This record gives sequence, C-alpha cells and structure tokens, in this order.
Amino acid sequence: MKQRGAGLLGCGYQLPKRVRCNNDPVFECLDISRNAQGIYQSLLFRDLDRRYCLGPDESITSLVTESCMRSLDSAGVEADQVDRLYGHVSVPEYHAPNALYQVHHDLGLDRKAMVVPINSEQVNFLSGIVHAAEAVRSGGAQYCLVACGSNWSQHIDYSQGHSTCIGDGAGATLIGPSDRFIVIGHASMTNTSYYRAATMGIRPLTVHGRRQVPVDNTGMPVATLELTQTGVEVVSSWIKDGIPELVNELLARHGISGNQITLITYQSVRILLDHWAERICPKEYVDTLAQFGHMISATYPVNLAYVFDNISTDYIVLAGVGLGMQLESVLVQV
Repeated sequence: MKQRGAGLLGCGYQLPKRVRCNNDPVFECLDISRNAQGIYQSLLFRDLDRRYCLGPDESITSLVTESCMRSLDSAGVEADQVDRLYGHVSVPEYHAPNALYQVHHDLGLDRKAMVVPINSEQVNFLSGIVHAAEAVRSGGAQYCLVACGSNWSQHIDYSQGHSTCIGDGAGATLIGPSDRFIVIGHASMTNTSYYRAATMGIRPLTVHGRRQVPVDNTGMPVATLELTQTGVEVVSSWIKDGIPELVNELLARHGISGNQITLITYQSVRILLDHWAERICPKEYVDTLAQFGHMISATYPVNLAYVFDNISTDYIVLAGVGLGMQLESVLVQV
C-alpha cells in the first residue's frame, strides 16, 4: 500500500504589539568594546531596523494560541480534530510543565489530543515538523499542530551584542494528509562538544558596574542567555559552514538544486545570511532580519507563515541552529 503524504495544510503567526527600534533606551548599556580575541561582538549583530517585543499586558502563550487558531482557520480544520500538539513555549513560565499545555486548554483541543513539548531550543519547530509528519504518515495521527513561541527579549543581557537582534513572536503550522507541501526529507548535524557555548540559565549580570541577579516583577530570579566566547567563535565557524553543508547534502540526496528552493534559515547575523545565500544559491531567500529580528524558535514558523501563500518555487527548505549545538534542516515539496 502506498504511504500517504504528510503535508503542511496551513500556517499562522502572531507578533507582539510593541516595536523596538535601534534607538531604544534598552540598548544604552551595550558593551561596544573589543574582547580579548579582538572581536567587537556588537558589530556581529547588525543591519536590524526593528523587532517586536512583548509588552507588560501581553503573554507569549496567548500569541502561540492565536497563531494556532490562524493555522487551523487557513487549513479549514476544527480544533477538536487535532490529534497532537508539538512544539514549545520558551522561556516557559515554569520549569515544568511547558505552557504548551495551556495552549492545548485555550484552543479547546480534545482530551485525547497528545501534547508533545520539544525542548530542542532553538530548532523546536523543525523537530516538531519531523515528528508530526512521521505520525501522520504512519497513521498514528490525522492532524498535528506544530507551534512555537519565544519571549527571549525578557531574558537577555542588554550589555551584550547579541541582545540587539532579539525579538519575540509565535507561529504554527498544521500537518495532515496532503498531496501538497509534503515533508519529504530532513537532516541533522550535532556537535555536543559545544554544549556550553550558549546557555539559558539564572546567573548574575553586571549592570552599570553592579553585579546582580535579574528578577521579574514578583521578585523572582529570571534566566538569561549567555553566549560565551566559544559561542561567538562557533557562530563564525561551525555554524557558518555547517548550515550550507547540511542543506546541500539534503538537496543532493533528493536530486534538487538550490535554484529550485525557497530557503528559510536562522536569522541573527547578516554575515551568515550572506554566506549561506552564496553557498546554497536558493532561488528565493526569506530575509526578515531587518523587520523582525531574531525570534529564536519562533523565527521559523513566523517566516514560513509570512511567505506561505506566496511560495513560487518547487521546494521549501527550513534550516536552523539549536543550542547544544545542533543543526537541522527540513525539505518540503510544494
């Protein structure tokens, strides 16, 4: 019996209301000095114009729920037809459970609908697509939502260069039986020797010369991202060359060339986007760095939903960078 195809049936995304531009006061404490290796980290993250950041009256969980609703509406599928909800909400309100369970409740999904949080930060969405497509192809599920949301603008050390690119957002896609937008392949590459290169955790920060642990409005400690010097070096070496290597191998495996694809990648460093464009040579490259910034795990579903109705190529490739370090790529036949 011929195996049925698992495809992307609909997409949706939601951004916060607040726009943060380059002249925002939060960037006044940015460290613009050269580090011990002679690198100005603040210069790595450039060519940004604005990012969308959560306000005090907004919840990343609500944005994820809204993006799921838009995905269901675009696919013409009711919430009670969903069998599984994959993805992740980050940084979560609790260590456990993940807020994806709240999304399940707010959407009104059936009690039999399985929730599958995937903490493969920042490639949660790509991992979710792979697992959801496998579930649909095997007959284990009919419809699977894959949704991710990121609120990392609230978990950043704004003295560090990488802080200038961070934005918030949420996006989702619905996967089910289809003969269009079929998930036909994926690939990954993991180098765990860089496990500590970039981490999210509770740690003291130096703010205006004072060492202190950041807290939220209730007085509780807040986790922040640390990109070590090794992390900076990984960005400009292993990640820089690993993405085109992974994507080109995936394309070659399926007999596809770059000029047949729309490429959606990790977005934070301009030099990487330019390098990947040169090495992969996609027909279309979704570049929203200037208008959205880097939305961490939400980068991929937001950008996919942003262009979904206007795809003109035969294939879509999503390629991401996860902490850990893990590179992932997913191939979709339009």
